[in-house]
Amino acid sequence: MKRVFLSAIIWLAGVLPAMANDLPDLGDPSVALLSADQEHRLGRAWLRQLRGTVPLLTDPLVQEYAEHLVYRLASHSDLEEPDLAIVVVNAREINAFAVPGGVIGLNAGLFLNAGTEDEVAAVVAHEIAHVSQHHFLRRYADAQRMNRAVLAAMLASLAVAIAGEADAGMAGLAATQAAAIQQQLAYSRHHEREADRVGMQTLQEAGMDPTAMPRFFEKMLREQSSLSNAPEFMLTHPVTESRISDSRARALQAPPHRLTASRYFQLIRARLLAGFYREPADAVNYFVHQDHGGATVIQHANAYGLAIAYTRNKQFRQALAVIERLQQAAPDEQWYRLARAETLLAMEDYERAIRELRAILEVMPGNYTASIILARTQLAAGAPGEAADLLTPLLEKRPWDASLWQLAADAWGKSERLAQAHHARAEVLFLHGSNDKAYDQMRYAMKLSKQNFARHSRLKARLREMEALAEEDF
Repeated sequence: MKRVFLSAIIWLAGVLPAMANDLPDLGDPSVALLSADQEHRLGRAWLRQLRGTVPLLTDPLVQEYAEHLVYRLASHSDLEEPDLAIVVVNAREINAFAVPGGVIGLNAGLFLNAGTEDEVAAVVAHEIAHVSQHHFLRRYADAQRMNRAVLAAMLASLAVAIAGEADAGMAGLAATQAAAIQQQLAYSRHHEREADRVGMQTLQEAGMDPTAMPRFFEKMLREQSSLSNAPEFMLTHPVTESRISDSRARALQAPPHRLTASRYFQLIRARLLAGFYREPADAVNYFVHQDHGGATVIQHANAYGLAIAYTRNKQFRQALAVIERLQQAAPDEQWYRLARAETLLAMEDYERAIRELRAILEVMPGNYTASIILARTQLAAGAPGEAADLLTPLLEKRPWDASLWQLAADAWGKSERLAQAHHARAEVLFLHGSNDKAYDQMRYAMKLSKQNFARHSRLKARLREMEALAEEDF
């Protein structure tokens, strides 16, 4: 897949100059390339390519937190009725990206390297501004040489660069011919400053700290000066001293903001850090030295990270002891109950885990994370039918969620609902860009549902929709 993308990029680098003189006048950049609906479909098509190219996190708690943060900011932005697709890339590099159609991506490394939630929010607000101001399309319209097919190929080239993989990412794009294409991925200074300005306004409207933007950009600039390679974010969003100065001056004009530590950001940061150690014992060793008790937000986060690390290292008794300590300090914190349920699941104590998770869902009906963990527990406990019934209403709300479809495929398959299992597998494959395999699974599902006219008709219509989306020429 990666070689295909890169080959397309190199070929396009050769034909772009010839095409430049043949393209019609694009007119007004705000409407020239794509309608809003086309822009949405292009972004989702690109997202399918991305899923098949880079590793995405499937941790439901991280996903839920990222979605909450992005939508919190989007609700205070220039986006009208935002319909966003939010993904978290399983990579330690600092990076974030936005493409047409409201696709927002955040590398896990962004959370690991930020000191506060407001710093992550500053980057998110900046990316939302790129979407709301249509920068990706406008810069190509301004160039007067970008047609729709080339735009789609540009998005494909961005997909292989996101995770910072040397063999297929920025290093691959540094070849002489491909360099011209890579240069187009960088936003212009004007667009970067506009995204800073609009993003900072979004931060203020959301009640977050506007000074977090220059502060985090300064951090990245210092990192760039101390490392041979720049953070991935800076390759497509060049950070300069003048931009930092401008954003700092703008932030100082804003009303004073009271700094507070976000409990959930610190917990997510600790959770990610515990998972990024290749050896769970190393994560345990790190958090043992960080956990000194205490009642501050940071101290609780370090204890939470220790509990996650203990569970990964199969030190279940120690994990439950730490979680008990956290629950005594914050009896109503549901994240600690979720951690306890995850530990019980890892211990294969399914009955207690199910009891814990059902108690959480009584307090928070339909909660995404608790539902996912409960479904996984029910599958492990040999109750796939219950897991399938639990997941069905979630799929109606989140038809774009590939990990949810995968879990449903397992549940339906193990409960002998084969037509539904093949349908779910088709959705997983389609969402990962494996179109032909997805069509095959849909045909299996249709064959198995011939006696159910309503289901057969829905599957047939969905197959046609998949084919139309995959074949759409932008």
